[in-house]
Amino acid sequence: MLKNNTTLVKLGKPSCAVNKKIGNGRLSMRFFILICLSLTFSQCLRFRVDNLKDDLLFRIPLGTTADTWEGVVVNQVLTNVPLTLPVSGNIVALSDTKQSIIKIFDRNGRLEASLGNPEFKPISGIPHYPFRFGGIGIVALTEDGDLVVQNRISSKGIEVPQGQENLYKSYSGTFSTSGTAVLPSFLVQISQKGVVKFMLGASGKNSEPFRYIEAIIPGEGDKLFVYHRIAEEMRLSYFDEGELKGNIKESLLPVFTSPEAKDFDITLDKILPHPEGEYVLASFSYFSKKDKRFKYRKIFRYTFTGKEDEFVKEIQDPSEILFSIRSNQEFYVWETEDQGNSIRLQVHDREGNHINNKRLPFLPPRGQWRETYTDADDNIYSVRIRSGALEVYRWI
Repeated sequence: MLKNNTTLVKLGKPSCAVNKKIGNGRLSMRFFILICLSLTFSQCLRFRVDNLKDDLLFRIPLGTTADTWEGVVVNQVLTNVPLTLPVSGNIVALSDTKQSIIKIFDRNGRLEASLGNPEFKPISGIPHYPFRFGGIGIVALTEDGDLVVQNRISSKGIEVPQGQENLYKSYSGTFSTSGTAVLPSFLVQISQKGVVKFMLGASGKNSEPFRYIEAIIPGEGDKLFVYHRIAEEMRLSYFDEGELKGNIKESLLPVFTSPEAKDFDITLDKILPHPEGEYVLASFSYFSKKDKRFKYRKIFRYTFTGKEDEFVKEIQDPSEILFSIRSNQEFYVWETEDQGNSIRLQVHDREGNHINNKRLPFLPPRGQWRETYTDADDNIYSVRIRSGALEVYRWI
């Protein structure tokens, strides 16, 4: 009934009261057996664990030549590597913020093309499409293979407060929301051959710049979701073909004015859109105002058209975290196992029922593995740095 790579958590025997009366009769032995079998089967489904396998998709050699990937080592740590690597079909796009270029590699680790810095000297026979980026931030790939590039406006003339890192010179691909310096940027949707489709600002095409962007999430077709900040408020904006369709503002979420807000400090952990834009799931942590301890986590469903929330699930374990939404409306909850050597993704249906599990076992040493993430097509990826190469795996 189950696949070879499937394991079952051992369950205790179901306890059913054989002699329990219902009305004036007793449960027949046959009915009792059917009930117990039904309960056992449902528990088996809930605690089933599918062990996934890592399938190597890309292996990009590290080096200093134009056709390799230049990883900068600082204090024995490889930097200049984005946290997540956008994948589309048979190509992966790597943003090099130091050289202000984007390199596109195929499945065999060969450089197919590059775009960006007009002064970059390409290899003969490999096309380079010049585009002058002010500074490359996050890079994503749409379902059709277009690049969505966070183009940060030049830092010239912007003063960095004393003691604060100059975020414009950070090559890690991630930035802190606590900094006081403004990071204005536009999103450029550009083809892999350097054809600019449009420039996207906080209100849509050719509008005012984003002040800070934390995440860019491609959805189905031309849908795009941007988690960003306006003034001191974070919001999730929903765009379709460059037009703003709606946004969800953190300050207006009803959970912060609910009766529980009197007794708990409530913080937003994560907000994730469904790829089709139908709704989002938002996860909140509740901390007691009396002892400041974590009490539980709640997941709510919101739409871009209304302000009402729909309760989905409560989580008691602080280590269990909302991870991603699947296109079939199931969602994953992340749970770390074996001291971080494996990850169990709890599969929940739309109503929040725990229906299955997927285990991601990382081959040792664990320190080689970096970020794990998903895309709009329900693929699960992990990035690994091993033996002089940057590797992208898909879990199957």
